[in-house]
Amino acid sequence: MKKTALLSFMVMFAATGLYAQSAGELLNKVSKNYQSIAAYYIKFEFHDSNHPETETGDLYASKDKYSVQIMDIRQMYDGKNLYTISKEDKEVTVSQPSPDSNDFLSPTKILNIYKDNFEASMDKTGTANGKKVQYLKLTPKSKTEIDYAIVGIYTDNHTLYNYREYYGVGNSREFTVKEYLENLIIPKALFKFDQSKYEKDGYIVTPI
Repeated sequence: MKKTALLSFMVMFAATGLYAQSAGELLNKVSKNYQSIAAYYIKFEFHDSNHPETETGDLYASKDKYSVQIMDIRQMYDGKNLYTISKEDKEVTVSQPSPDSNDFLSPTKILNIYKDNFEASMDKTGTANGKKVQYLKLTPKSKTEIDYAIVGIYTDNHTLYNYREYYGVGNSREFTVKEYLENLIIPKALFKFDQSKYEKDGYIVTPI
C-alpha cells in the first residue's frame, strides 16, 4: 500500500466554478509550463502519517517520458511501456497504460487524469523558500479514498511546491519538492528498459 502511494503522488488538478475558475486558470498555467520544458528534474520528499520515516526520491522527466526512483522501487515510462521495477522482489512489471491511466506519474499526465474528477478552489497563500505559494483545495466530485487534497503552487514560475492528500480519520500523505531543475541534458538510456540486463541479474519480467 505504501509503495503504491509513493508511485502515484505527483499530483495537480483542474476544475470549474466561480472561485474554481481562478484555480483552474492557475493549474492550466502549471500544466502548460511543464509541457513546454524540454526536460526537468525533481528531488522530493514523501511522508505518510501512518509511518514515522520520511522517504526521499528523484524524478527525471522529458516530455511524456519519465524515470522515478524511491526506496527500492523504480518506475520508468518510455512513451509506450510502463516499467515498475522492484529491487526487493527482483521483479519487473510491464504494462501499456492508456493515456488517461492513473499509473502515470509525471505532473502533466496526472493533471489530465484529474481534470474531470476533482473541483478546485483557491485556498490560503503562504511562503516557502522565500517565494510566494498559492494553495488550492481539491475536492473529489464522487466518493474516493481521498477526502480532499491541498496543492501548493509557486506563483513566480508556476511549478509545484507540495501536495498533501487527506484520507480516513486524521491520516494524510504529503509530497514536497526539495529541488527542481529545468532543461537538463538527460541521457536517453535513463528512459530505455534493457530487459536482458535485468534478466541477467535474476529479475522476473512480468507483462500485464
